[in-house]
Amino acid sequence: MRLTGIFPFLTTLKTYTPRDFRADLMAAITVTPMAVPQAMAYAIIAGVHPQYGIYACMLPVILAALWGSSRFMAAGPTNAISMVIFSTMATVSVGGVHILNLPEEVRMTYIFGLALFCGLIQVGMGLARLGDLANFISHSVMVAFTTGAALLIGMGQVKTVLGIPGPKKAGFFHQIFDVLHGLPQANYWCVGLAALTIVLAISFKRVSRRFPASLAALAVVTAIAWYFKVDQHGVRLVGIIPNVIPPLSVPPAFDLSAVRDLFMPALALALLGTVESLAIGKQLASVRNDCFDGSQELIGQGLANMAAGVTSGIPGCGSFTRSALMVTSGGRTRMGTVFSGVLALPMLFVLAPFFAWLPLPALGGILLIIAAGMIDIEAIRLCLVATRIDRIVLSMTFASTLIFDLEKAIFIGVLLSLVLFIYKTAHPRVRRLRANDPLLRDAPAGRPDGIAVYVIEGTLFFGAIHELERQLYEEDEEPARLVVLHLTRVFWLDASGAYALSQFVERCYARSIPVILVVGSRSVKRILERTGILDHLSNGFVAETTNDGLRQAAALLSRVACRDDECVYPVPGLAAPAASAASTGAGAPGQLGTVSDPAEDAAAGSEATPPLLEATEAGAAASTAPTQLDQMPLDIHDADAAHAAQPPNSVEKGASPDNARIGAHGSGAAVSDSAAAPADEAQAGTMPDHVAEASITIVGPRQPAAFSGPDELRGTPAPQADQPTPRK
Repeated sequence: MRLTGIFPFLTTLKTYTPRDFRADLMAAITVTPMAVPQAMAYAIIAGVHPQYGIYACMLPVILAALWGSSRFMAAGPTNAISMVIFSTMATVSVGGVHILNLPEEVRMTYIFGLALFCGLIQVGMGLARLGDLANFISHSVMVAFTTGAALLIGMGQVKTVLGIPGPKKAGFFHQIFDVLHGLPQANYWCVGLAALTIVLAISFKRVSRRFPASLAALAVVTAIAWYFKVDQHGVRLVGIIPNVIPPLSVPPAFDLSAVRDLFMPALALALLGTVESLAIGKQLASVRNDCFDGSQELIGQGLANMAAGVTSGIPGCGSFTRSALMVTSGGRTRMGTVFSGVLALPMLFVLAPFFAWLPLPALGGILLIIAAGMIDIEAIRLCLVATRIDRIVLSMTFASTLIFDLEKAIFIGVLLSLVLFIYKTAHPRVRRLRANDPLLRDAPAGRPDGIAVYVIEGTLFFGAIHELERQLYEEDEEPARLVVLHLTRVFWLDASGAYALSQFVERCYARSIPVILVVGSRSVKRILERTGILDHLSNGFVAETTNDGLRQAAALLSRVACRDDECVYPVPGLAAPAASAASTGAGAPGQLGTVSDPAEDAAAGSEATPPLLEATEAGAAASTAPTQLDQMPLDIHDADAAHAAQPPNSVEKGASPDNARIGAHGSGAAVSDSAAAPADEAQAGTMPDHVAEASITIVGPRQPAAFSGPDELRGTPAPQADQPTPRK
């Protein structure tokens, strides 16, 4: 492994220039004043002191930038991660007491352990190259979860904004009850400071996207709070923040029960952080045309959370707001985010006395702005109008965020995403092409009626077999005389899918319906070759394009002879008694022939007709030897039991005396002698002039019944090879 694979930031340093340094430093100076107040607000969401949010903006941010894949990703505390932390503390008990109710020192010990476990899980996922797992989380799940988290954040800050005393409770409906119950105790000083903060932040934001609107609004409100001594009016302040380097906080050794209690919340945090970080990284990479390695980004995010666990920080992940600001501020490399983490420490030293007079309702106002920005009305609308499945997933995930704990809501969303993925995969799209379909735009004109072209799109595996058979066999359109199965849009085929195709081909043969496969994918064709399906069809019934398949189908149907209630499909390859197999163009024994063109046959002086089967041997032995379909591993039944039960020497009604049936594949075979056929029958055109004097034909109904399911395709087995058969 190259050194840059272990230390990806070396690639940046090799080409780093003074121009890059100036651009990255200016971007960091712009981002840091916004990142610090946000981190303090997110720490309040998590139910901890704001200083732990500032600590998470230092070393964790630096490590995520150095070992991540994105050059613009700014990590740190986020709203959704903070909500999961608070939900965990409110639900996980230690010794019968919820972590949220433990003393701050003990409570923070468990939070640091949570960050450490989360980081270990993410690093393990990155080393296992699981960076693409986030693609399985549907967009509807993320929209619903983000919307639910926004409501939880907003409702959680209403008590702070109104100045209602009492501890915070987890649960959306509990918070609503607390707010309604505490409205008479609202503090107008708190309401006024929060409202002023919201107005100032929105106004300052209109000046410029790069302007630290939140920090400026908090500075003005803090000055007002200091001047009026609002703490004497019942307004809670942030208090003193130690202006020191973040202390080390190595989590103590947990007992097995504590590890078990923290593992599931840590896994939920890791999954949520993974989805958010990878989504942001891919979006940033697409904007700047960068390469993005999701697994490498997971390693960077995991190292950041592990660093938070040992430097008194709270867990975090990639932040879209700070990352987007890094891009718009002119950042050029990952070093811009590194400089932002470095600048957070002197900002702590300078602003620590200032933060002591910062009103908590002012931070609550900033959080209300953040919560409102998390609700994407357009994304919700798209999910609601897209499909019924998207509406169901959106509704269920959104309801779970409000009813259950957030970590449970995450697992519910992930489970719904997996169920949705399996459902879509197990239901391949099977449709019958209309005449005006784009796939038939360049199809040959004048093709016969009765050619049914089916297109299968998606994955054809064991879970999709039922849906495939249902759609193929319950087709309520006009019956097909020949089926062209378009498989060029099937991107995966397993053994069960191959078995289903072979069964479908058998059932079509049993109803005298030839099948032509259009196979474009090399992988699918290779699987069909391994399973022997292509051997059953031979070259004449396999095409690479739809037009080729339609030309073969038209050539075959143009030579089908129909009379009364049945159609005769000519199958050449059996030579006349005086001729050899080589002289008639017969294929190799046991193989299917190829579809030939009538004009070419006539020019060559041959009267061979398009095959479904070829003779297994030339001469007299051909009538008793099994053909290729006899050797198929799957049972082929006669669609018409009466044909098989008919005495071998009996003469078919309406046929020439010598055109007696023999046991064969599909719905029976017959040896015909056009020379012995009545003259009036030949003149009537019931048998094509180019039918060979001695040829095997597959006889089937003139109008085959529509596919109605495998249960209706049962017939009697083909006669045994030792049965007496008529010979010329």
